[in-house]
Amino acid sequence: MMRVNLLCAVCVLVFVGLAAAWCAGEGDALKSLEPKVFLPDGREFKTWRPTLTFSRTLYVDGSAANASDDNPGTKKRPLKTINRAAQLAAAGQRVLVAAGVYRERVRPKRGGESPAKMISYQAAPGAKVVIKGSRVVTDKWQAGGARGVWKLALQAKWFENDYNPFALPNVTPKQFDMMSWAQRWRGKKPYTLPRGLVFQDARRLVQVNTLDDLAKRPGAYWVDVKGQILHVHPFDNKDPNTAVMEITTQRCVFAPEQTGLGYIHVAGFIIEHAGNEFPFPQCGALSTWRGHHWLIERNTVRAVNSVGIDIGDQYWALAQPKVRAGWHIVRNNTITGCGVCGIQGLSCRDGLIENNLLVGNAIYDVEGYYETAAIKTHGNANTLIRGNRIFDTLHGGGIWMDFANVNSRCSRNIIVNSSTMHGGIFIEASLKPNMIDRNFIWNTRGAGIYEHDSRGQIICHNFIGKSTGPAIRLRGKVTNRKVGGEKIVSGNHTVTNNVLFGSKVPLETRDKHADLSNNISEGIVAEFDRETMTLRWSGGGNGPRCRAVNNITHDFFTKPLNPQAVAPGPFATIPKSSTVVKLYNTPTGPVHQKRGDAR
Repeated sequence: MMRVNLLCAVCVLVFVGLAAAWCAGEGDALKSLEPKVFLPDGREFKTWRPTLTFSRTLYVDGSAANASDDNPGTKKRPLKTINRAAQLAAAGQRVLVAAGVYRERVRPKRGGESPAKMISYQAAPGAKVVIKGSRVVTDKWQAGGARGVWKLALQAKWFENDYNPFALPNVTPKQFDMMSWAQRWRGKKPYTLPRGLVFQDARRLVQVNTLDDLAKRPGAYWVDVKGQILHVHPFDNKDPNTAVMEITTQRCVFAPEQTGLGYIHVAGFIIEHAGNEFPFPQCGALSTWRGHHWLIERNTVRAVNSVGIDIGDQYWALAQPKVRAGWHIVRNNTITGCGVCGIQGLSCRDGLIENNLLVGNAIYDVEGYYETAAIKTHGNANTLIRGNRIFDTLHGGGIWMDFANVNSRCSRNIIVNSSTMHGGIFIEASLKPNMIDRNFIWNTRGAGIYEHDSRGQIICHNFIGKSTGPAIRLRGKVTNRKVGGEKIVSGNHTVTNNVLFGSKVPLETRDKHADLSNNISEGIVAEFDRETMTLRWSGGGNGPRCRAVNNITHDFFTKPLNPQAVAPGPFATIPKSSTVVKLYNTPTGPVHQKRGDAR
C-alpha cells in the first residue's frame, strides 16, 4: 500500500511519459492471444512472442566427471556452474542445464537483443534441475542445553559476498525509513527477526521468537544474532548430525547484478532457499532486477523467506536512473512457500501473468504491513492477469492490484482459501477503469472482492462463494492520498452480472455507482471440490438474461458469448438443476499443501 505522495510523481511518469517513450516492444511484432482479449478501453491486448531458436548452446552439467568452468561449454566438455555460463552467454544463445543440484547464485551478465535474439536458460528436457540459495551444514552440532535443542556457530565464510541472512532483519531501519505507512511495525517481530531459513531433510523449520519458545516446539529454530549462534529443535527430536541440515546463504538465487537487462528466458528450473528481505525493495528469489521482456515459464519457486519472483522497479526510490522495466511474461510456474509474496512487481507495464499455480504463500502474519499476497502488483498499465490458480494464501489475498492501476484486466483466475483483512481480489487507489471479470473466488476469510480509494472500476461476471465478509465490498474513500496528482474520489463503479453465493452479505457499499444491476444471490446452491476442481451448482435457471459488459466476448472457458443475451456469472448459463462444472481439466499440482514447506 503506497501511502506516500512521492510515488504519485513516479506513477505520472509511468503512465504518461514512459508510455509514450517506451512503447511495448519498441518495434517488436506484437501478436494477439487466442481468443483475442480486450482491455477496458477497448484496445486489444497483444503481447510479444519470442523466437526460441539459437545460434549456440552452452552446456552445463555439474555432475559430469569432466565438468569444469574452464571448459568451452560443449556437450562433451560441459561447464560446471550455471553462473559461469551466464557470464559467457550472448544474444541469441542458450544455456542448457543437466540434472542436478546447483548451489549458486546465477547472475546473467547481459541480456538479449530482441524476441528473435534472446538469451535462454533452460533445464534440459526431462531433467530435474534445482538451484539453491543454501548450503549443507557439515560442521558438528552441539547439544544446546534444553532437551531436543542443538546449537551451531555460524561461520562468516559460508555466506555469499558477506551477505549473511542470519545477521540481517527482515526489515532494516533504513527500509522502515522509506515506508511511512509501516511505522507501527518498527521494532516488532517478525520484522526484526533474521532472514535466514533452516531446513531439515528438505522440511522447513519455523523460526521462533525466543530460546525459551524453541524448547517447546520441535521443528523450529532460533538465532542468537549478536553471537551468531543458530539453535535448532529438529522435527521428531532428531539429532541434526544424522540429518541433512541446510541453511540459506544468499539473498537471491537467479538475479542479475546489472539493472535493465532484457530478453531473457528462464524455463524449467526449481529455484529455492532465498534468504531475501521483506519489501521494499522487492527482491525475489528469481528477479528480473528491473529488467524488461523476460519470459519466465514452467519454473517452480519455493521455500523463500520473502518474495518468489519480482518483475518490476523494485521500489520507487530507484526511479533514477530510469530503466525500461516491464513487458514481462510470467506463465505456467508453480510458486509455493513464499513468506511474503509469490509474484510481486512495482509499475507492471504491458505484462502478462497467466496460468501460474500459487499455493501456501504469505506465510508470515504481516498483512498489516501492506505488501503481502499471492500476486501483488503495483501500477499495472495495460497488463493482463489471467488464468492463475491460487490456493491457501495464509495471510493475504490472492491478487492485490495496488495503486494507480490503468486499463488492466484481472480475469478467469481461481482463488480458493485466502485469509485476508481485505479480499480474495483487492484493487486499490485506482481512478482509471480496470476490469475484474469472470473470476472464481471461494472460501475467503474476508471479502471476495474488495476495493478502496478507487473510482470507476468494472467488476463483472464473477462467481464469489462463501466469504466470511461481503462477497463484494466497495469500501470507498479511506485515505487522503493523491493518485497521479489527482485527489481520490470514490464510487461510480460498474458492478454487474456477478453470482454471489453464501457470503455474509452479497454486496456492501456506501457510494453511488454507475451500475449495480443483475447481480444474483438468491436461489443459488453450490459446492466446490478442490481435489477434482469441480463446482456442483444450480440456480434454478431463472437468472436474468442481460447484456455482456463491453469487451467481455467469451465465458470462463473461452467459449464465445452472445453479448446481447448472457447470464450472470462467469459461465454461459445458470443451470436449472444440480450440475457439475469442471473448472480446470489437468492436474493442479500441490493444492493441498497449506504451509508452503520445501516439498
